[in-house]
Amino acid sequence: MCRCKSRGESENRQPRRPRKTTLERKHEVRLHHRWAGSAGSVVATRLSEDPDKTVLLLEAGPDYPDFEHLPDDLKKGYNVWRSAYGPHSWDYRATATPLQPEPIIIPRGKATGGSSAINGQVVFRGLPEDYDQWAEWGNDEWAYTKILPYFRKMENDWDFPGDDFHGNEGPLPVRRFKREEWIPVAEGFYQACIGLGFPEDPDQNNPDSTGVAARPLNNIDGVRMSTALTYLNLARHRLNITIRGGVAIRRILF
Repeated sequence: MCRCKSRGESENRQPRRPRKTTLERKHEVRLHHRWAGSAGSVVATRLSEDPDKTVLLLEAGPDYPDFEHLPDDLKKGYNVWRSAYGPHSWDYRATATPLQPEPIIIPRGKATGGSSAINGQVVFRGLPEDYDQWAEWGNDEWAYTKILPYFRKMENDWDFPGDDFHGNEGPLPVRRFKREEWIPVAEGFYQACIGLGFPEDPDQNNPDSTGVAARPLNNIDGVRMSTALTYLNLARHRLNITIRGGVAIRRILF
C-alpha cells in the first residue's frame, strides 16, 4: 500500500490518534477497583449508582449472593462465637502485651461484607470529642458535625427515626431490644447500674449520652445485617458492577 509522506515526517512516526469528542470524553468508562470489606461494600455500592462508572469488587473470601445460601455462622447473629471464630474469619493471631505472651485470636471477616459479616452487630458511634480532636490534628473532614450527616444517611433507626441525630432512610437497620425482651442477666445489670446512680438513657448514640440502656444493634429477627446484605445487595442487579469472591490479589499494575 502506498501513502504520501509530507516533508520532514519520520519513517517511525505513529499515526496521530483522533481527538475525542466532548461526548466521547463524557461517557468514557472509568474502572474502580474495591475490596469487599465493611467499607468497601459501601463504597462500591455508592460508586455503582453512577452508570458512567464501572466497578470491580474483589474479595479473598467467598461471596454469597443469595440469602438462602448464606451460611448460618454469617446469617445468625446471636451466636457471635460461631461467627467470630468460625470458617469465615482469617484467624489472625497477635500478642497483646509482653505481660500476656500467649497469642490471642483477632477475628477478621473472610467474606463479602468483611468483618461486618461476623461481628457483634453493635452500632455504637464514637464520642464527638474524639472526632473533633482528629479534626484538630489535621483531619478536618472528621469533625463530628461533618460526619453526623453520614451517620444519619447510613441508618434506619427503628426507635429514634428521623430526628437531629438519627436517620430513617438508610440501608442499615438499627434497633434496640425492648425491655420485655431482656434476658435476666441484662435486667440484673441494668438494675445494678441504676442502683449505683447511673441515669436511664435509652439513646446511647445521642452525643450527650451518659447513662445505661439496651445497645443499638444491626440485627433484625436474629439475622446479622452486614454491609453485604444492606448495601451490596442493592447493587447486585446493576450492569456496571462485577463482584468476585475467592480472589487473592498479589499486586496492582497502573
